[in-house]
Amino acid sequence: MPEDSVEHLSLRGGSEATLQQWQDAVAGVLRKSGRLAEDADPAQAPDKLTKRTTDGLTIPPLAGTEVARGLADGPSGADAVRGAAQGQREPGDVPTWDLRAHVTNTDESITSQLEGGAGSVWIATRPGAVTDLAKALDGVLLDVAPVVLDSAQPLADAETLVSLSGGKLHPTTNFGIDPSGERLLTGAALDVDLAAAARLAQQHGVRAFVVDASIVHDAGAGEVLELAYAAAAGIDLLRQLDSAGVAAAEAVGLIEFRYAATDQQFTTISKLRAARAIWARICQVLDVVDDVQHQHVVTSARMLTQFDPFTNLLRTTIATFASAVGGAESITVRAYDDSLGQTDEFGSRMARNISNLLVHESHIGQVTDPAGGAGSMEALTDSLARAAWEKFTGIDAEGLQAFIDGQLTDEIASSVQSRAEAIAKRKQAITGVSEFPQSNEQLLERSAGYSRFTDSALLRPVHDADEFEALRHNPVSAPIFLWPVGDLASTTARATFVSNLLAAGGITVVSGTAGRSFDELKGEYDAAGAGAACLVGSDPGYSAEGAALVDQLHAAGIAHVAVAGKPVAELDGKVDDSVAVGQNVLDFLNRTRSALEATR
Repeated sequence: MPEDSVEHLSLRGGSEATLQQWQDAVAGVLRKSGRLAEDADPAQAPDKLTKRTTDGLTIPPLAGTEVARGLADGPSGADAVRGAAQGQREPGDVPTWDLRAHVTNTDESITSQLEGGAGSVWIATRPGAVTDLAKALDGVLLDVAPVVLDSAQPLADAETLVSLSGGKLHPTTNFGIDPSGERLLTGAALDVDLAAAARLAQQHGVRAFVVDASIVHDAGAGEVLELAYAAAAGIDLLRQLDSAGVAAAEAVGLIEFRYAATDQQFTTISKLRAARAIWARICQVLDVVDDVQHQHVVTSARMLTQFDPFTNLLRTTIATFASAVGGAESITVRAYDDSLGQTDEFGSRMARNISNLLVHESHIGQVTDPAGGAGSMEALTDSLARAAWEKFTGIDAEGLQAFIDGQLTDEIASSVQSRAEAIAKRKQAITGVSEFPQSNEQLLERSAGYSRFTDSALLRPVHDADEFEALRHNPVSAPIFLWPVGDLASTTARATFVSNLLAAGGITVVSGTAGRSFDELKGEYDAAGAGAACLVGSDPGYSAEGAALVDQLHAAGIAHVAVAGKPVAELDGKVDDSVAVGQNVLDFLNRTRSALEATR
């Protein structure tokens, strides 16, 4: 065998590792870190690494090909789950997805976006967005570049689009009619002749309808509800079209589904695959052969932050990667400053380049369904599909419109609350906001941006960072003083921890000099104009000095004394507050802010 052969380079070492060996290895690492008791069964180790989605579904740390094989004959193993097959390619062609630019104004021409790498256009002509569709599309080759409408008058805009094109439209052009989504966004029913829209689309070989599940995502829904809503809205639309004389076999090809992608890459990948599994099952029940769901995926607006907005470039890169791996046909990448308002040419270009780099540098589009066959991805796809199917059948039995009028807002509120608790405890970290904030950061200035949610909308958009960012937008004037207990080595760890946390809550931090006397530190405290103190040190230091120090601080007129870390027994009943990893830090920040404001 040649020395440079693949077999010679194999990392397998001649034998396959067993599950027991893996568990033993993981248990050893967990024991060293104190996360697993010395006498604990190694079989408990995987539970320590298991993650959960917002909906409580498990993401296993390890699932082999036998798991994938076991699911292959179930609904999530359907061929349609793999997505649309890639067509024949000419030599040198780079497999890609459709990069869809979202146009809400004409500050940057659509032609420049298309020349800059976009493949299609999703254009909003609602109040506050583009006012003149014909002018906006001037110079666009409509038989080459697909256009997807988002309009309060979709049939009228569709007729304008047909007229502009001379009847020659790209086949993935879509009139964007979304009856259920319209109610959510405006509170009013969409007054449109569905049969006429379907006939117009069929006449010109394009699509007419969108089921936009990203609306409920933007309002705070979890993955299961987003999937269930999409299925229920899709079925509801098919029924309306059937009543209008358009059979399901014809209608499915006229519909595109829209989902949101977050930086939780495994969940996003599996969600898109699960969506196709659910739709394939619906098509099977309806005896429809064309069972591959057309998917347009938009990077989540909810996950974007106003503070440290450049970190949003990382979030949207991960979300775009996950969308592509998950099999999206079209992807819209939001600008890094989208949550601040209207982006500029740089923001639009960076959004396009994220997708272009993943296509041309990383070659993500080379393989259809690269996550297929991976046990953990197949397991999560199946879990999401089954949970969403159960919820979908409940919605369908009640009726979609009744669900929208009744339980939808409550279920979304429950998801928002669950996510907010994880964020408040920093189990779901938001880099640059809840973790590693930039002190004294100046927000980028942007003009007001467009929102598709009207004042009368049934739902309101939310952002994951809302509660932390509200504190940053309203900083308290009085700083808090970090009072060192012990030398620099013993105070650094907790001082760093609590400084990071307090800055995330809009609280200025002044650190005392370790090793100085009480009087010297009190002088630093007074000079800083501090309104409260927080002890930082080690547990032995707290035990030895803490109780007497707290009494001394209170006697010196410092009314509020907190401690970084869980209070040792000697500090029980002495300190006014404490904060440690795993606690609800938003509650702590609000209490601390109240104490500081009381001194002013």
